[in-house]
Amino acid sequence: MRVVVCFHERHLGGATRSVERIVPLLSELGWEFSFWVPKPSALFDELEARGWDVDGAPRVFEYSYRAARLPPGLRRRAVATPGYVRRYRRFLAERRPALVHSNSVLTLAEALIARNRGIPTLLHVHEMLPLDTRGRTLRRTAWRWLDEIVAVSHACARRLSWRGRMPRIVNEAAPVPAEAAAIRPGPRPFTVGTVAVVSTRKGSDLFVAGAKRLLERDPERFRFEMVGDAHELIERRWAQGVLRDARDAGIEHLPQTDVLERLRTWDAFVLPSRADPFPISMLEAMASGLPVVGTRRDGIVEQIVPGTGLLIEPEDPEAIADAVTWCADQPAPTREALGAAARRRVTEGLTLEHQSAAMDDAYRAILGRR
Repeated sequence: MRVVVCFHERHLGGATRSVERIVPLLSELGWEFSFWVPKPSALFDELEARGWDVDGAPRVFEYSYRAARLPPGLRRRAVATPGYVRRYRRFLAERRPALVHSNSVLTLAEALIARNRGIPTLLHVHEMLPLDTRGRTLRRTAWRWLDEIVAVSHACARRLSWRGRMPRIVNEAAPVPAEAAAIRPGPRPFTVGTVAVVSTRKGSDLFVAGAKRLLERDPERFRFEMVGDAHELIERRWAQGVLRDARDAGIEHLPQTDVLERLRTWDAFVLPSRADPFPISMLEAMASGLPVVGTRRDGIVEQIVPGTGLLIEPEDPEAIADAVTWCADQPAPTREALGAAARRRVTEGLTLEHQSAAMDDAYRAILGRR
């Protein structure tokens, strides 16, 4: 039972990581995988180096005017589209998949092409669909033409509902380290980190603003780190400005690192997202047993249930500073209990094993209906 997975990202981002982590578990359940990705790209090189069956072409489809104007530009995208479609169709003909797994609304075009060829198709949505005309069009098209829609959280699913129909929910997940991170008694400096692509939706500027407040008040007591690259082309100039502010404030930035190992060196984790369906980095921090702080937005409120972390209001750097200060003021047993509750939250329902079992059910449901 072969599955073709379509990725839109050029890097191993959150949406891609969500699926590639469960591929080995799904393979144990009898599924075989081939991957269609932007080529050339860092993601193509990564998957090819693993020995996975992967192919692709320079990506031509975009879903906003701003994105479509990015290099190579509107005209060259239009010229390249027929060739891209032919190569993708040939890839499907050669692999003869039992179904296609389109990983993101940004691969809706690939999903529709596969469905037009009679291949059962699942659309796996990792985004908060916008509430505008574009979002309504994407939602209507997906429901009318595809076999299954999977959302990563209830918040994500509500944005995708159409005419009383709701998507199947398969929560994002995270690996659970064998041991929780050590909770240090009286750490000085108290080290706080975030993991996210540098972007407005992840609130990178809010993290910097909250950190600056505390570093200005007591630079010896706190230390801040940001993990994540600034590779979103539309926001690259904005992101570079945020990183300049971070550097000037004394915040360390690491474009890439071993996230699970880095989490073990932190005392708390903060994610001040403006929009986030079910962030994997939050789950990784919770699985590591860290005290976590997140904004009261979208799927984050489904992750941080009472007793497992702190929820703060969005768009409020002072609230970030207050929450971090509260964590730093607590004795080690209180912080350890908070981290232990967060870790249980993941182990009891949000592991890779839970996610792969739910995705296996989704695959089999599609084929059963067909």
